[in-house]
Amino acid sequence: MSTKNKVQKIDNAGADTKPKQKKVKAKAQADAGYGSGEFSLDWDVDSYRTEYESEEHWDLRRSFMLAHKERFEEDRLVCLAQTFVNMEFMGCKYPSETMHLVAEMSKEIAEDFRRKRDQRLKRTFVSASDAAEQRAKGRRVAAARAADPTKDSSNRFTRERLRFGGGEPIDLFQDLPYGQLILYLSGRECLRNSCNIANMKYEERANQDQPASDTTKYADAFLNEVVIGSGQGENLKVAKYTAFKQALLFLQSHCYSIKLNATRETIKVEKRKDGVNINVIKESADSLGDPKLDASNKGYRMMRLMGWAGGGLGRQKQGREEPVGYLLKSNRNGLGSINTQGNLADYRKLIVNYVKSDDMRDMQFEPTFSKEERAEFHQMASRYGLRSSSYGTGETRRLLITKKVPYSQIIKEVLCRRDSKFCERYFVQVPMKKAHLFPGHVAGLELENICE
Repeated sequence: MSTKNKVQKIDNAGADTKPKQKKVKAKAQADAGYGSGEFSLDWDVDSYRTEYESEEHWDLRRSFMLAHKERFEEDRLVCLAQTFVNMEFMGCKYPSETMHLVAEMSKEIAEDFRRKRDQRLKRTFVSASDAAEQRAKGRRVAAARAADPTKDSSNRFTRERLRFGGGEPIDLFQDLPYGQLILYLSGRECLRNSCNIANMKYEERANQDQPASDTTKYADAFLNEVVIGSGQGENLKVAKYTAFKQALLFLQSHCYSIKLNATRETIKVEKRKDGVNINVIKESADSLGDPKLDASNKGYRMMRLMGWAGGGLGRQKQGREEPVGYLLKSNRNGLGSINTQGNLADYRKLIVNYVKSDDMRDMQFEPTFSKEERAEFHQMASRYGLRSSSYGTGETRRLLITKKVPYSQIIKEVLCRRDSKFCERYFVQVPMKKAHLFPGHVAGLELENICE
């Protein structure tokens, strides 16, 4: 009897030891980053594809999830897959434990992806002889593409980038409270000018509800008669400027913003005795700024001794801050005459070629051109649908000619097509509702060198 009980006791102990071993094993897997195995496997990986995700990104993320679906819980695996894609494409950094785990899980997948990508890049660069041969076969290639456009990898690649993975084209302005209002950041009047283009009314006026005093004024900024910014200051001008800054920050969170790159490439046209010299520079006339008085100026020092603290003169500081420019006349020509030494026909041809080209860079005419010649350039620019602006004073006066591009086209070229000509020229900030679509364009753009 005692022997029988002893055998039963041993059997029960053996039965108890097996579950304990499973728990230890499960714990070891959990410690290594793997799940316990007690989760469902019937969830659909393809349901996690987003409409804005490119084919390349989705293939990599999908492969990662399929490879580890049986070892991880659904939520954890989806997060790890997104972490892997962020590390691979955007170089994101995470805690060392997470990065080591993802690196271990994605080793084979990442190596296979990189190998295919390198092969694709090698096929992109074609030798000169191959390119000549392709040009000779241009008609047959074009006919084949027209017959079966699905086999055209370049068209497919373009289509995927425009449609974020080959789905329906994305609506960049969907769910935005101010529709297609786009802010072009270029000076104190940027909000007014941008709203005028979008057929909206922007206005800054004194606040009638707040009791103003001799030392404190109040103002509001309105968009279609709705307050979007408020401010106060020692005078009405300062109060309006404060309201403007608040309105700008508010609209930037709800609208797209565009800003010119101050160090963009610019075509510099300079007249010399031996002809016209054309170069490409990394600065533009609109980013140089006009000269202002500083401590090295005698008048500046005299004004400071008399109690001047900076800003415009007048009771409300409404006076100008920059010195009055002057025109240095270096010839005996009468007013309105044209410099006969300059060949306007050649300059007109230069501008016509610029209009016909796909070059997006500015054309900057240096101070070596006379005032009369700049006036002619202004007329030519207007005749050919270009925008012309003058910067600087006196001997530093420059003329900048640029192509007119709709703001909506700039947004599409930078965000959707990623055209290098536009990306090098413009910075774009996306509204908060579109930050998940374009995480590389969420950095805030600021106005610079503006006065109250």
